[in-house]
Amino acid sequence: MAEHWQIFVALVALVAAWSMIIIVTMRIMMTKCIGDLEKKVAAFGEIPKDYQNLERALMQLKADLPLSYVRKEDFVRFDVVINTKLDRLRDLIESLRERRQEKRQEDN
Repeated sequence: MAEHWQIFVALVALVAAWSMIIIVTMRIMMTKCIGDLEKKVAAFGEIPKDYQNLERALMQLKADLPLSYVRKEDFVRFDVVINTKLDRLRDLIESLRERRQEKRQEDN
């Protein structure tokens, strides 16, 4: 019977040791997971700051955009005006050439 008692105590000690190893391993894993979660929660606290910066940048873009942006219709209108002026200038130059040629012909 004495032999059985020693085997029983050895088995209890082995189970206790194994349980302690599992408990320590679980505690280490839980500590790591909690640390990671705390980092993620802290990152969520920075989101409003980033959001405010993004909102400011968007408002600045909205304010600057009309000053630097040319709409397609505006560009087309500007292009038509410039082309019309260039056509008038070309017509004027051609008419002056014709008059000059006519005047030269009359003088000869």
